[in-house]
Amino acid sequence: MTSDTQRIERELSYLKGINAKTAAFISTTARKSSGLRVLPRRSAMGFTAINFLVTEMDQARACFCALDGHVDYIFIDIERKQDLTLIHEARRLITRSKVLTCKPNDATIESCDLLIRHHYADRLEHKSVLVVGSGNLSTKIALRLAERQAKVYLQSRNHQKTAQIAEALNLMLPKFSPPIQAIQEPQQHYTMIISFLSAERIIGPNYLPLLSTHSLVIDGGINNFTASFIQGALAKGVTCYRLDVRIAFLYHLLLLSNEAEAFFSQVMGRITVPDRGYDMVSGGIIGNRGDLIVDQVMTPTQVVGIADGFGGVKPSSAYTQDEKQRVARSLKALNAKQA
Repeated sequence: MTSDTQRIERELSYLKGINAKTAAFISTTARKSSGLRVLPRRSAMGFTAINFLVTEMDQARACFCALDGHVDYIFIDIERKQDLTLIHEARRLITRSKVLTCKPNDATIESCDLLIRHHYADRLEHKSVLVVGSGNLSTKIALRLAERQAKVYLQSRNHQKTAQIAEALNLMLPKFSPPIQAIQEPQQHYTMIISFLSAERIIGPNYLPLLSTHSLVIDGGINNFTASFIQGALAKGVTCYRLDVRIAFLYHLLLLSNEAEAFFSQVMGRITVPDRGYDMVSGGIIGNRGDLIVDQVMTPTQVVGIADGFGGVKPSSAYTQDEKQRVARSLKALNAKQA
């Protein structure tokens, strides 16, 4: 029988032949499982990652100790789906690899959203979606799809809770979005059925009449559908997916991307203009009254305006003579560079 240490070592041996930055993800799930699980490897943006799912602290410690110094980055699940304080233990035990936090639930929603947009060529307006579940993921995907102008119906075993969630989500939606509806029993045809349940094999063949040949089914909770439902859906021509969260691997890497680094080092900042008595600011930094706002602080190509000192931009009609000259000089300098 393969031990946890052997599983970790096998994944590390795979990385030895990879010419890329390396990472390991340690995540948890609300669902109890037996032993440490190895999840599919991921590659993107010059990174290759190995992935482990733990449900006990001893499993996590084994990962931390075996991985430390053998991968460049170790991503720790910060979401408290179980009574495990992974990040505190990771920061105590990991001394050589760089420790970063990750939010797998957010990446799951990004993956589901990307899959749906790809499947329907980004045309979700007016499509009817049945979201089954009333937890974190069900709630987030319901809100996301309603914002994309889909007609979202929310159903779970606890209708009272579902109704409260729908009411809360509708308070957050943009004013003219279609409202999310909480239902006790689905009674129409749906373009999509998306399930994010923590229990297994809950959705059975009684849901098949709700689907047409062009419907889409996504098992986001993994093993939420019974075998008879899946067999019936496939026989009907329905497209069925088990959600693969690797779709949104890039989401985890944003903080380490060249684009993010360039934004923080080249775009965002405050620079004092020599002998001028004002600063040049960019990237969302709130300027003092009279500061010059540009598009990127290190190599500006655009003058946005003059800061009003309250987080906004002064209307040009309110510029002082000195501020008019300030903008004119800056524009002249930019035009000279671009010529």
